[in-house]
Amino acid sequence: MNECPYCHATDRQVRAGKNDSGSQRLKCQHCQHRYTPESKEHGYPEAVHHQAVQYAVDGLNYRRIARPLGVDHKSVINWVQAYTDQLPERPPLPDAVTIVEQDKLFTFVREKKR
Repeated sequence: MNECPYCHATDRQVRAGKNDSGSQRLKCQHCQHRYTPESKEHGYPEAVHHQAVQYAVDGLNYRRIARPLGVDHKSVINWVQAYTDQLPERPPLPDAVTIVEQDKLFTFVREKKR
């Protein structure tokens, strides 16, 4: 039997609905307090957060990330924003540069010939 966390009575504990996360709530008939003996965690697991951030790093848009994970795209936006907020402002620079690579770059000042 459940014990009231307020008055520690074990008898006259009745069901009183469910809370937002779906856990059963109880009401003590002695002190009239409502409590949840075994509460569930709110939100999504950390694995879903990390997977959404990885998809965002790979270049998928927020709605496309949200569909297979079964979450709202606004949640994905919040998770990615929280991840980027914890990153340093500037990436660390190397002490010395030894090799420099450059790709070809074509620019047209006025117009192309063709």
